[in-house]
Amino acid sequence: MCAMFKLALVMCVFVTAHGFNLGPTQIVFHLFTRQNPTQSEPLLPTQASILASTFDYDRRTVITIHSYKDSVAGNFNAHLVPAYLAVEDLNVLAVDWTPGASNYVQGLSNVPQVGAVIAQFVNLLADFGYNTANIRIVGVGLGGHAAGVAARRTTGTIPHIIALDPSLHGWTYSEHKLTKNDAQLVEVIHTTAGHYGYDEPLGDIDFYPNGGSWQTGCGGVVSCSHTYAFVFYAESLRAEIPSANAPRFIGTACNSLEEATSLVCDGARDAVFGGNLEKSNVSGIYSFVTNITPPFARD
Repeated sequence: MCAMFKLALVMCVFVTAHGFNLGPTQIVFHLFTRQNPTQSEPLLPTQASILASTFDYDRRTVITIHSYKDSVAGNFNAHLVPAYLAVEDLNVLAVDWTPGASNYVQGLSNVPQVGAVIAQFVNLLADFGYNTANIRIVGVGLGGHAAGVAARRTTGTIPHIIALDPSLHGWTYSEHKLTKNDAQLVEVIHTTAGHYGYDEPLGDIDFYPNGGSWQTGCGGVVSCSHTYAFVFYAESLRAEIPSANAPRFIGTACNSLEEATSLVCDGARDAVFGGNLEKSNVSGIYSFVTNITPPFARD
């Protein structure tokens, strides 16, 4: 079917291309569990593939979606997969849409069909009796918008989307843009707002760390600041391991986007970014300041 992937830090090469119809084997779901934490079990969005897999219907499931110039074995999943498996025994389905994501223009065009295929997979799980209330979708960059497409096309409601620095260019007027109506809770972090990442709030709750545009220690390197979106998120997951005794990213409520980007918010500190715990009744714009070295959270 498809070769198994091992998680590793990788870099990809930029190649100019445009969107195209992805074939039936070009979007693959790589299943990681505590039984196979580093080497995946590849699945296709078909009945036969799912039924023959070791997917555990009694566990919660996290679906991760990479961005352009990335793959299932890239930095994003190298941070998130082990962090999730450290904090909970669950199914992690890392979506690999590498053939349609070789550059930004191509990836932008292919996001709608990527989201549709993810929804197809989730709907098959539901047909087999899996409760979609046990699914969380996490996407970075273009993957943040693909998460919204997937959730809105899923039969049933997805409880939680986490969009990590969702992309800006080409999305302002797009009908496929992530919105707060795509799941019961849409949580967004902006780490390159106005540069690579979307600047305006998109979710129920939007976090703007260090002002949201540049991250401490990255200088003017946008790719560095973008990476911190999933670095912060992975740290927030590991902070919930009982033995960690680690600080959390506690946000300060802001009255406006301008307050968040200027780091002058003075509202309540009543929202925590990320983590694995369920959230409800949280909304608004928040900011927080990080350390320059790990742990990044100041609590």
